[in-house]
Amino acid sequence: MDDKKLQKIILLSSIFLFVLSLTQKCFCTTTHCSDSAMVFLLGWAAVFSGAAGLSWLANPLLIAAWLLLKKNLKMSMFLSVFAFLLSLFFLLIDTVVDNENGGSHQVIAYKSGYWLWVMSSTCMLLGTFILMLRNNNRVAVKKKTFR
Repeated sequence: MDDKKLQKIILLSSIFLFVLSLTQKCFCTTTHCSDSAMVFLLGWAAVFSGAAGLSWLANPLLIAAWLLLKKNLKMSMFLSVFAFLLSLFFLLIDTVVDNENGGSHQVIAYKSGYWLWVMSSTCMLLGTFILMLRNNNRVAVKKKTFR
């Protein structure tokens, strides 16, 4: 399989998992379960309200990785690494602000929306690593051939 086709498969798989995650619940607190789409749309506001909001930054990093996949593989891989790590960072958070009045509640469960979101960044991460490995192998073979 050529790299262009593989890039397309990786990109579409990651986007599909991301969009699918938006249709699910993402986590539950002691008061309710949050919709992934609402967390995605309003999560930017939480960036300034605590550690849990930092995980939301995985979204723009992942989107940037998608946009850069064909133009700059190294940067796409770099962004994918950070998107993946920030998505997993949410597992370290005990409480989140989950209502308009700023009340924090304990996270008690991670739902399918969260795991699909993590899988989206994982897909992009593994895909960019595979593409980079293939590229590096081609470069190494060319260098060896010219010696």
